[in-house]
Amino acid sequence: MAISRNAASHTHAAVVGFRWNSWRPLLECKLCRSITFSVFLLILAIESIILVPSALNFYNNELRRLEEKAVATVGAVLAVESGSLRPDHLQPRISGLLRDTRILGLSVLRRDGSILARAGDADFDDFSFEEVLQDPHRVVQRRIRNGRCYDIAWSRNVNGTPLILLARMDSSALNAALLAFVLRIAGLVALIVAVVTTGTMIVLHRSVLNPILTLRRSMLAAAAKPGRAHDFRIRERPSDELGDVFEAHNRMLRSVAESKLADRLRAEEQARFLVRHDTLTGLPNRAFLLEHLRQLLQAACQRGESVVVFAVNLAAFRAINDGLGEAAGDQVLREAARRLNEGLQARQFVARLDGDNFAIARAGAIQPPESAAQAEQILARLSQPVEVSGAEVRLQAKIGIAYSKGDCVDPETLLHDANLALSSARRDARTRYEFFAPSMAEEARRRQEIERELKYALEHEGLQLYYQPKVELDSVARQPYFVACEALMRWPHPRRGMLPPAQFIPVAEATGLILPLGDWALRAACAQICSWQAEHRAPPRIAVNLSAEQFRDRDLPERVGRILQACGTDPALLELEITESAAMEDAANTVKTLSALRKLGVQLAIDDFGTGYSSLSYLRKFDIDSIKIDKSFVDDIGRDPNADAICEAIIGLGRSLGKRVVAEGVETDTQLEFLRGRGCHEAQGYLFGRPAPAAEFAAKLARRD
Repeated sequence: MAISRNAASHTHAAVVGFRWNSWRPLLECKLCRSITFSVFLLILAIESIILVPSALNFYNNELRRLEEKAVATVGAVLAVESGSLRPDHLQPRISGLLRDTRILGLSVLRRDGSILARAGDADFDDFSFEEVLQDPHRVVQRRIRNGRCYDIAWSRNVNGTPLILLARMDSSALNAALLAFVLRIAGLVALIVAVVTTGTMIVLHRSVLNPILTLRRSMLAAAAKPGRAHDFRIRERPSDELGDVFEAHNRMLRSVAESKLADRLRAEEQARFLVRHDTLTGLPNRAFLLEHLRQLLQAACQRGESVVVFAVNLAAFRAINDGLGEAAGDQVLREAARRLNEGLQARQFVARLDGDNFAIARAGAIQPPESAAQAEQILARLSQPVEVSGAEVRLQAKIGIAYSKGDCVDPETLLHDANLALSSARRDARTRYEFFAPSMAEEARRRQEIERELKYALEHEGLQLYYQPKVELDSVARQPYFVACEALMRWPHPRRGMLPPAQFIPVAEATGLILPLGDWALRAACAQICSWQAEHRAPPRIAVNLSAEQFRDRDLPERVGRILQACGTDPALLELEITESAAMEDAANTVKTLSALRKLGVQLAIDDFGTGYSSLSYLRKFDIDSIKIDKSFVDDIGRDPNADAICEAIIGLGRSLGKRVVAEGVETDTQLEFLRGRGCHEAQGYLFGRPAPAAEFAAKLARRD
């Protein structure tokens, strides 16, 4: 029996749950509640409008029945007394009538207003019944005392005698009857409203709202997952206008899904393109090149063919980018990419690696002469003038070439070999392209080792400055007078011995160490000046060479100023030497940089003068103190008339411009006499002393002093 009760309770709970689950969406639907409430108010308003006249009609009917009953009752009493209208006969009957009916007061009057009989609450003095006198068939009514009393007046003939009858009836019960009527009708109205509203709600929910809610759920789900919008289409559709809406909705979901799929495919394709291509030039990038090379090398290895890679660098791109701006640089890169793609041969692949570096891969039975001819064609195409920002610029490229030679090498190695050949070509100004040789790999490893050890030496004070004297030529005949010296960097390597700058400066320039290396040289020279001053010596002017990379740095004047201030060095004792080629690389910017350095109070000199392409107009604008005759011209003095003429011309030019002229590399008396005879101001070279460390040079200063 307990089991039956449990089963019954579970069944009842299931039924209640099912009913609640059926009604829950209906009750939770905001639209359903809104429509239902509107219908409820509308029906309630209509029923209220109907209820008011019904209540008035009910009240009037009750008054009429009360009136008819009073008229009939009084008429019956008068009919009994019709034999005699004497007051003594009427008074008892009227008084008895008040006890047995709802009449509160009664007056019987003749037409002239005289009272025949009167009983009860018969205060009718203010009741106007003249209308009854005018119309015997008329009944005059009034309600007094907030509707608790109802007075009527009418006329009646009794045995040919016209009488005026005034009756006051108790109508207080009519208010309660009216309230009961209103409540009864209101309850009926409420029931009707509830039934009609519920029915309307159910009909609307099934016919309209349920489809709309189904459409809403479909739209919300599709909006949350637009890529799967077609999965949320409505399969059951009504056969009315909503069915057409559902059909249009399903078509829209299908369109959305197809559009999202197309967008996703385009995005994936774009992503694949961006991953494998350069955004600026549109060329394949390094990763795509290596992927392509891997396929080429596999196929070439099977066929015994070769794969050749050209590594291309725009040698003068940095000057274009710095001088004309990054936008102009981007234009140059796009133009270079277009030219590299021109006239592509079969199975040839062009990519941009990074910055101003490109690569071209090609497979087949290719011999070195054919690769050399292609390199010449590439260089010729790139060297054509480019119109950039209203200026015409020429690209200068370098190319490194590497072969697989039928070997099954990996793509990274082949590209690395091409870059090694490119690095070798870039180190030689006269070389335009170069083929890879195994010795380049060994040289690259050696340079990497030098780079690592140079960085360590720079961080741990492992470098030294040597000083080579500069003498006044007027004092040479008597005693060499050291007016200045040039600071030359040396590296006492723990295994290779003392290394001159030529063995590590190129590595520093190629790896970016040249800037910290140059700063170290400036600090060391300034500190040495202060040290000699602390020893009460008269320090000479120290010349420090600036690399082209240092001179291109826009922060150079600020950095030199900080070093001078930190060391407390007299700027007049520091001389900065800039090579002629670096000065003429961007002559306009050189004028600005030299002017900023001049404001610091340092001395300025143009080194290696005569080896570049100096413009006399710019040389006149350069705010410098001296020019140095390159050693290559001094070496041939007395042996080559051209060298004599060049040296004499440089000295004459310098003196005419008011610049100090310094000859470097003086090693013989013949050279010395020639230079002194032509009016050269200063000279340096082995004839006066080799570069020496600071302590040894200080001893020479002591002898000089």
